[in-house]
Amino acid sequence: MRFSFIQTLIFISFLSVFHAQKISGNWIGILTNLTQDSSEAIPVLFSHQVILNFSNGTFRIEDHGAVLQYEVSGAITNKKNFTLNSSKSPMIKPKGGASVPFSFQFFLNDSSGYVESIFNAPGSPYHGYHLYLERDIKSYELVATPILSTGISKAMLSSIKQGIPAKDKRFKELQQFEFNPVYFGYNEFTVDSSYNDYLKRICRILKSHSDLRIKIIGNTDGDGSEAFNLELSKKRSNEIKLILIRNGIRADRMIEEYNGELFPIDSNETDEGKRKNRRVDFQFI
Repeated sequence: MRFSFIQTLIFISFLSVFHAQKISGNWIGILTNLTQDSSEAIPVLFSHQVILNFSNGTFRIEDHGAVLQYEVSGAITNKKNFTLNSSKSPMIKPKGGASVPFSFQFFLNDSSGYVESIFNAPGSPYHGYHLYLERDIKSYELVATPILSTGISKAMLSSIKQGIPAKDKRFKELQQFEFNPVYFGYNEFTVDSSYNDYLKRICRILKSHSDLRIKIIGNTDGDGSEAFNLELSKKRSNEIKLILIRNGIRADRMIEEYNGELFPIDSNETDEGKRKNRRVDFQFI
């Protein structure tokens, strides 16, 4: 199907508005010196609107109660990677405090979901710091007193160091995540190394969502006595639990359930059915 010239212009205009909406708004984040073993997470807020191919907004730094706020703007040629420059003088600054203009790249990393950049401000104590931003749906009144939470900033730094993605990315990963059983050999409870990456993905989801807990459900095939199979299913679920603990998940975020042979998902009359029944299942709770 061919588009007319006018239809093409309308389509391009629609895409431009769509992408502008995706990056316009509030982005909350931190400035941090990741080149050192630093726990410093200086709260920042970037609020802007994109109209056609131009961004205009404010960039706010709150460092130990001192507020520094600039107007920032820049032309956009790539919706996920463009340069923003501050005004020469700040809109808000501490009394007697020095102020230095700056620039940074608005580089949206598709893998992490964060805007990631190096803060370019020669003469400023933040020059060369790493800048991380993630989308924030809250509304802010940009007054002369601090409005950003240092606790949230430290939590964000901790997430970044652990490789946990930005909020938008985390929720998308959770929505798309599907559990698969972990299968075991006959009369075995050792977890095969082929499941390592899958279990790390489960850990990543749990670390990304502190409100989630996980139920680990052990099962067996029908061979052996009920008492033996109940104990074997307990060993299987416990082995999974130990792996999650070694990957940084607290024990109090896990519940174990041992079913033994009670809940087969296939026939215990065939080897393939028995293989499917020797498993650990999962649920988020």
